[in-house]
Amino acid sequence: MLLLVGSLLLFTFVVYLRRTHPEPHMDWGDLDLTSIVIPDEFHWGVATAAHQIEGGLRNNWTVFESSNEMEQSGQACDHWNLWKQDFQLISDLGLSTYRFSIEWSRLEPEQGVWEEGPLQEYSRMVDDLLSKGIRPMITLHHFSHPAWWEEKGGFSKAENIPEFVNYCEKVHNALSDRVSIWCTINEPVVFSSMGYALGQFPPGKRSIRLCISVMKNMMRAHARVYNLLKSKNPNSSIGMAKNVTLFDPTNRWSPIDWAASRLLDWIWNGAWKRAILKGRMFGSRIEGARSSLDFIGLNYYTHFITGLFVPTATKDLDFQRREHEIETDFGYPMYAEGFRRAIEYASGFGVPIEVTENGVADASDSLRPEHLMRHIWILSEAIKDGYDVKSFHYWSLMDNFEWAEGYSMRFGLYEVNYGNQTRSLRQSGEIYRDLIESQVKR
Repeated sequence: MLLLVGSLLLFTFVVYLRRTHPEPHMDWGDLDLTSIVIPDEFHWGVATAAHQIEGGLRNNWTVFESSNEMEQSGQACDHWNLWKQDFQLISDLGLSTYRFSIEWSRLEPEQGVWEEGPLQEYSRMVDDLLSKGIRPMITLHHFSHPAWWEEKGGFSKAENIPEFVNYCEKVHNALSDRVSIWCTINEPVVFSSMGYALGQFPPGKRSIRLCISVMKNMMRAHARVYNLLKSKNPNSSIGMAKNVTLFDPTNRWSPIDWAASRLLDWIWNGAWKRAILKGRMFGSRIEGARSSLDFIGLNYYTHFITGLFVPTATKDLDFQRREHEIETDFGYPMYAEGFRRAIEYASGFGVPIEVTENGVADASDSLRPEHLMRHIWILSEAIKDGYDVKSFHYWSLMDNFEWAEGYSMRFGLYEVNYGNQTRSLRQSGEIYRDLIESQVKR
């Protein structure tokens, strides 16, 4: 009798989980992906990050690359010297917004030593974008910071936060008269977990305790920057870029796999949202964090299929995929249906959504056109259903240095020949350009 009751309870539990946490899949062959309607005021754009494209840097990443015998970022796309040409490429696509990051190590290469020249160059970039009718969206921390700050412990020590806040204030003071929208930090959970738990990002440590501490300090840093900059310029729109990875159970019938996927979802997504909504994170009160968003930046790429086994090192990462899902060059599956789920999650912050990243590694450009159309169709449907999405920034404008993977991953709408630094528009870039033009003329 007890066995029967136990079996019924288990069956009921699994049915409940299936109903409350669905993993939808669509028959894409039955859908008209050209039936896209986007509001006139919507912003179409692309995104980049300083360390991945600028070249000629010395920061936490270049030190990490050298000390770990990794591929060197080197000159990257030489964007620091070629930005005028690259901005024309953005304009040629008919885009109205561009998300890029400021490289702190250029501005303060040594502690307390500030270089005015680079900040003036970023100011000229802003002016050039505005002259082309392109909205600049600035990210203040996109995985990279000065080597001297890394040596002091970076985000692992709360006493270092004022130096980060000071840097953010200086940039905001110089550019906020023309830049209206700001991301404080890009993908803080990715930075924390990859750098302090899995060891693949600087500083290459592996400690769950330290990882949690860094997450909380990054939230503290975001909150302090948000409140300071808002006090200085209430018209600035300030948010963060949050990577929303979905976690789905390997076996949908397994309560263990469901529990593992829910736990990972809480660590990756839920704890960060609770800090914004409630002001608490992993048992700690985060001063100033509650409601410290004017918008939420949504980065979406895929879902992670998981179960009882949870990887604790990068060598253990195994990107599983459902039988019908298409594998990307990065190894994870294309799961466009999850984009809707990510938008629904992001809407829970109660602020407008800016899609700050969405793209695919695809050197042959054979998958990117379909990837692009599926995700924009999902976006169109979400907006039609009332979700407040203001922009879409495709990742990325051009091929670049893809962090731990080096130059092997090709995300660009423009292909980059690193030998002569030429850029060539891919077919997917043409599709994106033509789609935007059709929406603007509608």
